[in-house]
Amino acid sequence: MRDPKLSVEQALVVGHELVVRWRDGHESYFPGDMLRKACPCAGCKGEKHLFGKATLPTLKPMSAQAFVPVAVRLVGNYGVQVVWADGHDHGIYHVEDLRRVCPCPQCGGSEKEEEPDAPLA
Repeated sequence: MRDPKLSVEQALVVGHELVVRWRDGHESYFPGDMLRKACPCAGCKGEKHLFGKATLPTLKPMSAQAFVPVAVRLVGNYGVQVVWADGHDHGIYHVEDLRRVCPCPQCGGSEKEEEPDAPLA
């Protein structure tokens, strides 16, 4: 059985935040700008090819809509996919990474050693 700390019971968009309720009862509130800046898709993060050659991320200016989540989907037992107001929906945020960067005070919030814009993966 999967660790309840890493199992999503429900994920939804409230205002400009992604809210995740975990099976252990904890709730995480992720600001949209935090998540979008850490989008794990190949277009935003870049990717490595089979032979180790890297493709750099596509850097383009983003509108204010780029940081507004409008929908969320659970992907299997391992991820959460956010749909953004600008239509972007390619990133799948792994549940382990989301739980690790939970911004609430109970989980460490801003007291964590990670940079706020640090990649989730």
